[in-house]
Order: sequence, then structure tokens, then C-alpha cells
Amino acid sequence: MRPSETDNHFMTYFQNMFESIFARRFLIIMALFAVLLSSPSSASAQEEFKPDSYSKEEFRQKILSLSREGNYAEAILLAGNELKVREETYGKEDPYVAETAQILGQLHFKTGDYSKAEPLLKRSLEIRQKTRGPKDLTVAESLNDLGQLYFQMGDYSQAQSLYQRALEIREKELGDGHSLVAVILNNQAELYRKVGRYPQAEPLYLRSLKIWEETYGPEHTTVANSLNNLALFYYQLGEYDRVEPLYQQSLEIYEKTLGENHPNVANSLNNLAEFYRKQEKYEKAEPLYLRSLKIREYVFGQESPKVASTLNNLAGLYFGMGDNARAELFYLKSLKLKEKALGPEHPQVAQTLNNLAELYRKMKFYDQAEPLLQRSLMIKDRAYGSEHPSVATALNNLAGLYYGKGEYDKAEPLYKRAFQIWQKSLGPTHPNIQIALGNLANLYYRMGEPIKAKPYAARLKELQEDNAPQSAATTQIPPEKIRPD
Repeated sequence: MRPSETDNHFMTYFQNMFESIFARRFLIIMALFAVLLSSPSSASAQEEFKPDSYSKEEFRQKILSLSREGNYAEAILLAGNELKVREETYGKEDPYVAETAQILGQLHFKTGDYSKAEPLLKRSLEIRQKTRGPKDLTVAESLNDLGQLYFQMGDYSQAQSLYQRALEIREKELGDGHSLVAVILNNQAELYRKVGRYPQAEPLYLRSLKIWEETYGPEHTTVANSLNNLALFYYQLGEYDRVEPLYQQSLEIYEKTLGENHPNVANSLNNLAEFYRKQEKYEKAEPLYLRSLKIREYVFGQESPKVASTLNNLAGLYFGMGDNARAELFYLKSLKLKEKALGPEHPQVAQTLNNLAELYRKMKFYDQAEPLLQRSLMIKDRAYGSEHPSVATALNNLAGLYYGKGEYDKAEPLYKRAFQIWQKSLGPTHPNIQIALGNLANLYYRMGEPIKAKPYAARLKELQEDNAPQSAATTQIPPEKIRPD
């Protein structure tokens, strides 16, 4: 399986419609933050900053600027300092402190440091529950943030519980047709899609889309985001005739409302290109990828992680076309940029390591592929924990390498471990279970042990006869996709 960047991104308003989980939400919070900072009650605190520190307005603008540039290390440093100042100024349980803890937690999440993000987001929630009450809208916001964190960590049960609590608060306080209710509905739909519960996901997608169309009109960017998510959903269902028009409609809205060189246009181009690539319509995909790359280089600079993501996807295109030399070149460029911008232990680095290893595996350069897969597995295990579905993907891919080398004794425990994790985290009917069953059945047949193979083959046949939708999961994961932010 070749990883998708949709598994690792901070959201804006809702779960899978943006490249990163909290991007636009972060801007909204900072805008609200600015209103609070400009109030008379906070004016006296302006002078409490050390002479060499930023004023509150300068701090706000600096955090926004650094976040847009992808300079999260400096943004985290500034936010950490701001949190200390606010604690000293207002006390450790002030609403200002809750907001700053939330912002710092979101920044850590953006960089894939979930262990640091979790306590900060929990603290923000606890302060808000204590100071504003358990049914306050800011509490719903924190519940949704934590739900998104646990979604990325693979704790889907916990994520769903938090989403449901947030939904109940928003429906009661705002009404069931409010745009913020649609945010939670979309997040729940994304969760159900992720775990393969497609019948439960579709009505939530459609309800959230309807709310946004009624709230903003049919040509709003939020509607475009929703159309993008719905397109991905139908792709996973295998309903390809419904996918292309949704992606195209989403792209048209972005171009009309934001202009042809906006980052959201680049993301939408990328998604449509991904669709064409998977359909092996390479002549349609390449110009879209190249246009997306040009926009991102212009907007974010040539060393941005967003540029690295496009390079990764172009590499996947050339890999599919059989142009291994260009594929290797683009994967290596992407890897270098990600390591520089995000650090060598970031999950996005693991994705490109996996993709480069898959190229080498196909070329039978097993000695070059193996350390890359091992490093990818190590990064994911540290970032997500040993029971995360993405760790299972890494185990499956490493097992596939050993299978290709004929080292079946090494492949067997890895395939079995991947199967166990997927079954535990995603459920016994998830499409990835079909992948695991097929891999184990093939392995045992190849090992000359048909008695061991038959139970896996029989279970696979049952699932296939039930017409369970196939996911994109195979022994390769599709190249990363970025959704509009």
C-alpha cells in the first residue's frame, strides 16, 4: 500500500476536506483571538511582554504568517512563549489560556507530534468545561478538535464519541441546519468512510452538503470542499462515473471564487489528477499535476511541504507510466524537502520512504527497498502507536517485500500482525481485511501449505460475495492526496 497524505493532515473546518486538519480553523481562532486581544480588559497586559518579545497583535500576525509558510518550529516556539505569558498574566484556568493551549496543540498536531498535541487540547477542553460549562459552544469546538486528533491516531471509537458530544451541543444551541453542525456531520462521515461503514457515511455527507448549499449558496468554497469529499467517497465505493463530475464541479467553484492561482485550486487540480492517474489516464493527469506544482511553488516557495507532496504525486504518475528514472528523481526530491521542512521523523516522510521503496521493490532492488520500509515502519510506530492502521500498512508492505524475495518465514508474522491490527481497528468487514486475507492465502499456497491457506481464502470469498467495496488498499498505497484548505 502506498500511503496517502489524507491520513495525516490538519483540518480546516472538517476532517478530510483540507490538506491539514486545523488549517482554516486555526485562522478562525486567531481572528477571534484578535478581537479579544483588542478589548480594553487586555490592553494593560500589552506592557507585560518583555522588550524583545512581540506585542499581542504582532504575535497574532507572526503565528499566521509562520503557519502559512509552513514554519511550524518557530510558530510552536512563539505559541509556547505566549502560553507562559498568558498563564502568568491571567492565571492557568483563564479562557485566554484555553485558546492559546488549543492553538499550540493544533500546531503540534500539524507537525505530527500527537503526544504533545493531546495534553494541550485536553487542557483547553477542561478549562472551557470548567469556566463556561459543559454545553458551551467552545466546549463543542474542543470536543471536535480532540475527535480529529483521535481520528488521526486511529482511535476511532473515541473520536466518534467526541464527535457525537460536539454534535449534540451544536444541534441544541444552533439548530440542526447550522453550518457548524454540518462540520461535525462531515467529520462523522469521514470516520465511517475510513472504517468502511459506507452506508452510514453517505447520508451524513449528503446532509452536510445540503446544509452548506442552503447556507452559503451552490458556488461557495465550503460547498466545493464538500463536493471533493463526496467524490473521494464515491471513488472508494467504485462508482467512478459519479467521481469526475464532482471533482470538476469543485475545481470550477474554486477557480471562479478564488482565482486560477489560489492554493485551493492547486489542491483540487491534484485530486482530479489523482483520479485520472488511478484510471491510467496519464495524459490527462500530468498537465494537472504540473499546473498544481506551479501554483504551489509560486504561493509557498520551492521548499514547501506542499511542493514536496506534488513532487511525490508526480513521481507516482511516472512510476505508473513505467518511467522509473523520473519517478526515482521526483521521490528523492520530495523526500529531501519533507525531511528539511518537517523533520526526519514526520509521518509524511514515512509516506515518501514507502513510495520510494515500492519503486525499488518493483525494480527488484530489494537491498535498497528494505531499509526504507523499515524506517517508514519505525516512524509510523513512533508517531501513531503500534496498533494504528497505518502501522499495519507499513507491516503489510514490508511483508510484501519479503514475499517478493521468497523469504516467506519473514513475511508470515508481518502479514499476520497487519491482519490483526486492521481487524481490531477497522473491523472484520473493512476492505483492507480482503487485502490481508488474500496476502495470507497466497503466502501459504506459495509455501506449500494449502491447509493453512484455505480458511483465509474461504473468508475472502465470503467478503467478495457480499460485494464489500474495495478500498484503494493493496500491497501498494496510492500516492498522497491533498484536499483543499
